[in-house]
Amino acid sequence: MFTPQAIHLGPIMLPWGIVTPLFSLIIVVFIAGLFKQKYHVQAEQWNQFKDSIWTAILIALLFARIGFVLLNLDSYLQHPVDILKIQDKGFQFYIGVIAGSLWIILKNKSLSKIFLTLCFAIFIIANAIGLSIFKHVQQQYQQFPQVQLNNLNQQSVKLTQFVGKPTVINLWASWCPPCHREMPVLNQAQTAYKDVQFIFINQGEDTSTIQQYMLNNQLHLHHVLLDPEGLTAQSTGMYGLPSTLFFDASGKLIDTHMGEINHAVLDQKVKKLFVE
Repeated sequence: MFTPQAIHLGPIMLPWGIVTPLFSLIIVVFIAGLFKQKYHVQAEQWNQFKDSIWTAILIALLFARIGFVLLNLDSYLQHPVDILKIQDKGFQFYIGVIAGSLWIILKNKSLSKIFLTLCFAIFIIANAIGLSIFKHVQQQYQQFPQVQLNNLNQQSVKLTQFVGKPTVINLWASWCPPCHREMPVLNQAQTAYKDVQFIFINQGEDTSTIQQYMLNNQLHLHHVLLDPEGLTAQSTGMYGLPSTLFFDASGKLIDTHMGEINHAVLDQKVKKLFVE
């Protein structure tokens, strides 16, 4: 399933921010193949070029992860095991691109400089177009969700009443394993980030199920709302669980996160809410 945020393949979510550069590399290989004879690229050189691209992807991911960890080292030192949890999608894109590009250049010194320049130009253009389309689609989801839900006391609550203060909205369900794993992080965050509101919008479960889940797991969530029809997901384009949205005090969407979130990634995204 295709959504504004990701490609969903069963339980796997591939964010467009990751899919776009990968698809751009496929375009590079295809177009470069059309020009290889013009620039006298031999069969052995061509095979090495293709191999270097796929190896560069792994190197880029490795350095992008290392870069992100180093930039958020204080948070990771408090929870060292989170360094290994790459499912948090904590990657520094530009560090990864630089590392991957250097690898391709070093492994293909024998290729024409014009040919390599052409390949990099194609990647940059394809990636820029892809990200531009992604951002254009995202614009319709930039506003605070205009939905009205009930709390655990069956009182009606308009989400817009939370505008005026930085707000984190989490879409979750008790049957969702990654939701369960991240809930202690978010539960603790309510106390750690006193200037931020945390709203927990349950997807499709009833009051008794939610209350029993919170009791069994010793969770003290401040703002829990029921969304039996998935109105928030429809409004924000966040159809996977768990999903977390970060809004600044004016109600503008600053960032999103699909999948399990940990302390370091949460800290990094919350800090964005206070950047003027």
